[in-house]
Amino acid sequence: MKSSKKKSTTIDRMLLTLCVLVTFFLLLSCNNEKKETPHDTRIESTNNAVKHASKTADEILAQEKAWAAALIAGNLDTVTDLNTVASIMHRDFRLKGYIGDQLPISKDMYLGMKGMSATVAEVTSVKIVEEMGSIAVARVTWTMDWARDGVKLPPYWDMIDTWIKREDGTWQVLSRISKPAEKPYDADQQN
Repeated sequence: MKSSKKKSTTIDRMLLTLCVLVTFFLLLSCNNEKKETPHDTRIESTNNAVKHASKTADEILAQEKAWAAALIAGNLDTVTDLNTVASIMHRDFRLKGYIGDQLPISKDMYLGMKGMSATVAEVTSVKIVEEMGSIAVARVTWTMDWARDGVKLPPYWDMIDTWIKREDGTWQVLSRISKPAEKPYDADQQN
């Protein structure tokens, strides 16, 4: 009986020591001196001139522009344009409005929307806020002239997108949080 008690106490001490070591290394890995992507990495479109500071921003800008072109070209009513937008979205894509209690919109729900029409869809800025290998968070602004079922929608949009890089090197948007902006994007007055 004493032998089993000693084994139990020894195992308990070993587990406690292991827990302390794991906790120590976790705390050590969570220090504040980690390398981060500079917060000023961005793409801005001004008078059709594009300024940028990263390859990721270029690649995401290309995806955003393809999405915008698809919205104008087919107003999401043709299979070709739906395929373009679908290829940009990750299978687990979610769109959430910043204000309100609406439920997130899935990829299938977005692609299934009817009655959308756009005559202008311009990506006015892409700013990489954070980049962690195959994941990037971008602040994106658009200016649009669009409607749903004939009802005009707000023209200026500010979005936070989370992008994931696929094994083939292309970026897909996983999530988008959007809100209407009061005025068009102004590169000189960033917040």
